[in-house]
Amino acid sequence: MNNKEILRIAMEQSAIDFNCSIQDFINRGNTVVISKLNEEAKKCYKKPHFCSLAYYGGGLVASVDERISEFISEFISRHPGYTCFDTPQLILLNKELEKHGKCVCHIAEFFLPDIEKQVEINNNFDVKVLSEDEVPFLYKDTRFHMALGYGNDRSKKDVLAAVGYIDGKIVGVAGASNYSNTMYNVGIDVLPEYRRLGVATTLTKILTDEIIDREKVPFYCTAWSNIPSKNNAIKSGYRTAWVEMAAIDINDAMKIIGETIQS
Repeated sequence: MNNKEILRIAMEQSAIDFNCSIQDFINRGNTVVISKLNEEAKKCYKKPHFCSLAYYGGGLVASVDERISEFISEFISRHPGYTCFDTPQLILLNKELEKHGKCVCHIAEFFLPDIEKQVEINNNFDVKVLSEDEVPFLYKDTRFHMALGYGNDRSKKDVLAAVGYIDGKIVGVAGASNYSNTMYNVGIDVLPEYRRLGVATTLTKILTDEIIDREKVPFYCTAWSNIPSKNNAIKSGYRTAWVEMAAIDINDAMKIIGETIQS
């Protein structure tokens, strides 16, 4: 598997997720499609998009509910693809979404591995790779929610993990979940006192190689503002591939805000 094949598989999956064609991401022009929850969409998508944007650097794709398609067609026709993610445009978009009980919520950056990049890893701690059957043994330790799903979503599973040990104690976990038939999501969590030691980079790289060895495409997702996570992606041999924005119900957004404050 080379970088070109990895990007093609990712675009094919996004085309399924957004109910469009792979060519829509390549064309120099913006495209609006009516959303549909296709059977092989990533398992994080539970219902059709009301208004979601995806951009690989070519054409921007907006997958939308038909009630907002006319507005979105005009909205994206006025701006180059990447500027639709900028704050002035998002403020305008959010005002329209509020009329339908929705709001802009998730804005994420997605990374794909660059298999030609050399990655420096730390060999001064122990690493164990766990298979799908072994991963649940980690669930008794609840400190690694950025890496593990803990079985909370039955539609997708933790299928691999790379676990770091120092002096026999777990200090970090990189986990992979089967978001689709072709792509595994990579998450990483390192205990605060063991950060900046190369643990995150080492575990992410080892897990990435394990996923590719199984002929699946790993992808790494983080918020634009999460600088430490983005830096880890880059140091682990990843590079930016695409960005997405999603609108959700305002009530659901308020629940997320409440959970964040409580945590």
